Amino acid sequence: MTNPAQGQAPNPQRPTGSKTMTDLLALVDAERTLVNWLLRQRGACLADIVAHTQIELAATEAMLNDLIATGFLVYDVSADPAVYRPNLVSRKPRTVPDQLWNAMD
Repeated sequence: MTNPAQGQAPNPQRPTGSKTMTDLLALVDAERTLVNWLLRQRGACLADIVAHTQIELAATEAMLNDLIATGFLVYDVSADPAVYRPNLVSRKPRTVPDQLWNAMD
């Protein structure tokens, strides 16, 4: 990945399948920590992420690319500066089957 300031942005396509908070458990510690931090920040630019992780730029970019590829992050170029945002969905609320409701009538 190259720096967005250089004119090239990471691939913004989202992979199929939604990620949930439970899916975070499968990530390695550094990735999970970063996604949790981004959830609290509601997104951050590359410079803020590098400052937070205190990891060299190339390694941070590689981690971000992996998280985009697996669907945990999206790269939002509409923001100024462009930001990385978490791409997690809430669980669907559980519904009671109609058969159960009918049985209660």
